[in-house]
Amino acid sequence: MADGNDTQAGDGRTNPNGTQDEGGRPGPSGARAGGGRTGAGGAPGGGGRTEAGGVAGRGGQGGPDGFFDRLDPDMCVVTAVAGGDRSGCLVGFASQCSIRPPRFAVWLSKANHTYRVARAAQCLAVHLITRDQRGLAERFGGETGDEVDKFAGLAWREGHGGAAVLEDAAAWFVGTILHRTDGGDHVGFVLDPVQWGEGHDGPLLRLSDAVTIDAGHPVD
Repeated sequence: MADGNDTQAGDGRTNPNGTQDEGGRPGPSGARAGGGRTGAGGAPGGGGRTEAGGVAGRGGQGGPDGFFDRLDPDMCVVTAVAGGDRSGCLVGFASQCSIRPPRFAVWLSKANHTYRVARAAQCLAVHLITRDQRGLAERFGGETGDEVDKFAGLAWREGHGGAAVLEDAAAWFVGTILHRTDGGDHVGFVLDPVQWGEGHDGPLLRLSDAVTIDAGHPVD
């Protein structure tokens, strides 16, 4: 990423940071946080053996929660624009998925207004935010675009392909949507970064920082 400036992609473009929705109840994009969170599926498999270390594997109690509950990913705000509509949500299911070429994947809950806009979008904007930007996280994670304009009063501008770029983000990129893949209650969007920039420094907002945000659109 370029320091403080937008950077257009070229043959040697820089990867965006490999970032990675929350709560003991369903979070802004459906993930759940520590303690009692339900992971993907949550159903135990077949078999009855105990894996190395005494931990139950397939057929054990509790499903894969023991793995999922240990995760504490960076949170992103993902924005989408299409058909004269714009939306955005707080996302915890996201990561870099290729080095060369640089690719990034974000997973949006099918329950979210942002997902419905993203289905018709050509590109998405992905933003990292810092812990002191809790208000921004609550706006995009605790409200729904079905009822409010999350962009009202915010500093944002139009980026590549008409994407909505939040000017106060710690770092951001706009990516062209290459693929969409159904993952269950979330759909993955594989992005090709074409424009990016950086803002202020500070520790990034993580899942553990956002667990108390009540989801604007709970998954269940």
